[in-house]
Amino acid sequence: MSDKVVLSLDIGTSNLCALALSCDSRQPAAICSQVNDTEIRELPAGYHEQDPLRIRDLCFELIQKLLNEKNVRENDVVGIGITGQMHGVLLVSSELQPQSNLITWRDQRTLASDKPGSINETVEALDADIQHRTGCHLHSGYGGATLQWLAKNGKLTEGAVALTIADYVAGCLTGVTATEGTHAASWGIFNLQKSQWDSEAIDKLGITEDVLPRVLPTARPLGNVQPALAKQLGLGSGVQVCSPLGDNQASIIGTAGFADDVAVLNLGTGGQISVPQNDYKFVETFETRPMPFGGFILVGASLCGGWAYECLRKFIQATVREFAGAEPGDEEIYSRMNALAAESPEGASGISVDTRFSGTRYKPNLRGSISGIGVENFTVANLTRGFVEGMVRELADMASAGGIKDFTRIIASGNAVYKNPVVSEVIESIFGLPCYISSGREETALGAAYAAAIGLGLVSMDDICPDVERCR
Repeated sequence: MSDKVVLSLDIGTSNLCALALSCDSRQPAAICSQVNDTEIRELPAGYHEQDPLRIRDLCFELIQKLLNEKNVRENDVVGIGITGQMHGVLLVSSELQPQSNLITWRDQRTLASDKPGSINETVEALDADIQHRTGCHLHSGYGGATLQWLAKNGKLTEGAVALTIADYVAGCLTGVTATEGTHAASWGIFNLQKSQWDSEAIDKLGITEDVLPRVLPTARPLGNVQPALAKQLGLGSGVQVCSPLGDNQASIIGTAGFADDVAVLNLGTGGQISVPQNDYKFVETFETRPMPFGGFILVGASLCGGWAYECLRKFIQATVREFAGAEPGDEEIYSRMNALAAESPEGASGISVDTRFSGTRYKPNLRGSISGIGVENFTVANLTRGFVEGMVRELADMASAGGIKDFTRIIASGNAVYKNPVVSEVIESIFGLPCYISSGREETALGAAYAAAIGLGLVSMDDICPDVERCR
């Protein structure tokens, strides 16, 4: 009896990944990745766009690469799951031809207060009641704000429909034009309690409803891969594509499954803490997001996160260069920083670092600080340890301020966790809870594959138990 296989695509801002999941073992059979080199150059300051056609082509190439892996047989592939970067938007025609580039979550054009459709106008147009329904404030880079800017600047072409990049790739595979709840919610104009577009928010922003796609259930069958495309890609007939899901939700599933007592903490360039909730709940400094198959997550995000550690690395590197004339490499500096942080005691001998160097979503002009410096404790080791503790403390303080305490353990992921053993120890110390480290390295693609396998009825939610290792 053959093993059924589900493929998944993770369409990230910087990288693209494809994974083949064995439904028997519930483990990856093959993984392929590709740098996302689709950024549009020479745009005005603050703009961030990517080429959706090239993203589509790269995703198709990754599917073909997976099918060439020895552990993947095309006749075993029964489904495809898709996840991708949230908040961004592109416009397509009724034939799924792009009418714009992908305007990503990193785009800041709506911050230009002297331009029509600025984020200042957008925020003022929405009251607290709307934010309580949508689960979030409307930030620059979110689809609702971007669509308002496009409308005010005459950029909405007649008959165009807005999609996320994951929706677009799913549409190219199936011919179906639609979105689903996790991506719809990421635009900041979706009523989470009613699972529909928030008519009051749309009206206040001046967005016409005909530009918004229909919303289908997440991670459920969307349609089969179109026959001609299936043949081109090397897929068998009848392969089902599931509605996509947001990369935040996919990473949680790939990291922690559907455990309800776990906070998932990710430290990469930024930082996030995500806590599952059975029922809808609004917390002022968190975002409430829907999960596939029911329930919600509360998400707190730090803008600097692991980037703070990179800033310290650059500072040390520049200091060595200026005073010693040496040019140590990035990895050499990081390795020494990690070793020094491990030598410093808990609490960094009194040095405290506030790593909000990029501000916060709610206080963008806020800046970080270093305090507690004395003549005895001002060492590179203590400073390095202080930066690690500051990165973790910012997320812990978010959870504490929001009264979010309904978790008994933490699963940590992200490059800052994988590459620096001190980080997981600091997490245990600051949160006072056991910390486990995700043993996977492509949790988001894995989570998308898990969700699709559940949506297709091939595995159950109880079957999903990702590998983790206790911090020691």
